[in-house]
Amino acid sequence: MSVDEFKKKIKTLILLRLLFVTLLFGSIFFLDIRLKQFYTTNAIYLFLFLFYAPSLTYIIIFKRVPDTLASQRLFAYLQLVIDVLSIVVLVILTGGIESWFSFLLILVTIAGSIVLGRRGGYLLATLGGILYGAVIDLQFYRVIPVAFNPNLQVRDFFYNIFINITGLYLTAYLMGYLVSRLEKTAESLQEKDVDLRELSRFHLEVIENVPSGLFTLDSSGRIRLFNRAAERITGLRREQVFYHPIDEVFPFLSIPPEMGRHHGEIMRDDETRHIGMNISVNRSSTGEVLGYIGTFQDLTLIIKMEEEIKQKEKLAAIGELSASIAHELRNPIASMRGSFEMLKEDRLPPETKRRLMDMAISEMDRLDNIVTDFLLFCNPRPPVMKRFDLSVVVSEVAEMLDNTADNVRIERDVQEGIEIVADEQKIRQLLWNLATNAVEAVGEGGEVRLSVYTDDESVILKVSDSGEGIARKNLEKIFYPFFSTKKGGTGLGLSIAYRIVEEHGGNIGVLSEEGKGTEFSVTIPLRGDRRQPNGRERVGS
Repeated sequence: MSVDEFKKKIKTLILLRLLFVTLLFGSIFFLDIRLKQFYTTNAIYLFLFLFYAPSLTYIIIFKRVPDTLASQRLFAYLQLVIDVLSIVVLVILTGGIESWFSFLLILVTIAGSIVLGRRGGYLLATLGGILYGAVIDLQFYRVIPVAFNPNLQVRDFFYNIFINITGLYLTAYLMGYLVSRLEKTAESLQEKDVDLRELSRFHLEVIENVPSGLFTLDSSGRIRLFNRAAERITGLRREQVFYHPIDEVFPFLSIPPEMGRHHGEIMRDDETRHIGMNISVNRSSTGEVLGYIGTFQDLTLIIKMEEEIKQKEKLAAIGELSASIAHELRNPIASMRGSFEMLKEDRLPPETKRRLMDMAISEMDRLDNIVTDFLLFCNPRPPVMKRFDLSVVVSEVAEMLDNTADNVRIERDVQEGIEIVADEQKIRQLLWNLATNAVEAVGEGGEVRLSVYTDDESVILKVSDSGEGIARKNLEKIFYPFFSTKKGGTGLGLSIAYRIVEEHGGNIGVLSEEGKGTEFSVTIPLRGDRRQPNGRERVGS
């Protein structure tokens, strides 16, 4: 215990003593019992002197006692010993064994235990018991001139001494136990208070130094915490936003805010700032909603960088696409040029001329297919969304494949009655592109399977084949325009399929293993939710 804490106890002891004595004397005068209880008429004035004079003296010398724990404890012992002596004198003045004031020794024992601890309580109980017992003995043997009821016997005196001494020691024991427990509890609480303060300081340091903006709201949506990063991102000081509704700072939020991820914009220094934010609920240990916690970041630079990267990617894609178009167009044009030059000489036999003309026409058809697919890829018409039976479309595509694919087994696993909101013609084209790719990938006796089924929110289309699979190095390129490993292929079929899935807010993925076949999986929302897609769901083997 520190000296300051001990001095507070002594000060409290002095003040309580004065208060108690004042109340005691006030009741004596108010009830007019001084002549009935006090041994002599002037004893009450001696009583006043015994208690008031020392208390006033303690107040005067209190500030002169050295500020050491030993000196303060000695000062406390001195006060309490004088209190015991004063009470013993009061007991003598008020009838000895018949005095009403013997209980004051218990109060001093309690005070000693509180101020001086368990040892002080026992010492004061011992001193009070010895002095009280001696006074009662001296009264019984008439050594002191204090009269008592002649009906009182020896056993009455003995019992009175026994009860009072027992009460003093029992009080000292109980108070010592309680005080020790209170001291341990106080020490534990003090340690926990220090730990909590340190933890609070640490949390505050963490909150203030995290790079992300952080705020907390009460249950009504008003700001209660706004860290340093939040000030930097918004350009607002925390004093400006405390207890203000959150929608004043972030207009894209509602009150109460919705949980989850949010994206929005704020104005800072006449410049638009893009904000990415996550909101979660702040609950108590009992599950009660205390408010909300929000973390956010300034995405402006990231979005600008993404736009620059996209622009560069577009330019690179245009260059690559142009090179691919030139390459794809050059081959059939060169073939047609050669055929026409040979026909121009007019020296070839009719059979050769016919073969060259067929080759030129074939190359023209190929050129037309390239141009048609390219136009479809680059300038697709907007999807016309309507409800139709997807199960019927899948069955029809499977039937067409069965009629056109020679020596290839077409299997189907179609869940009946699947209705979807989408563009029927585009979905049909998507299925046809994937299915014809699968047919071309398998040889004679191969198998192509078309599957369709639903979960709670989406429809899942799968086209799998038993072909040779796709090489691992090509998996990332299969959706690129003009990328093809097939002889004579334009490389736009899968690109168009990817575009159709993207237009319907779905995902397309491929699983392939060389020598074991390939499976394309398409997921499309049932109700035509044209959200921004994530593109390919998975690519792997």
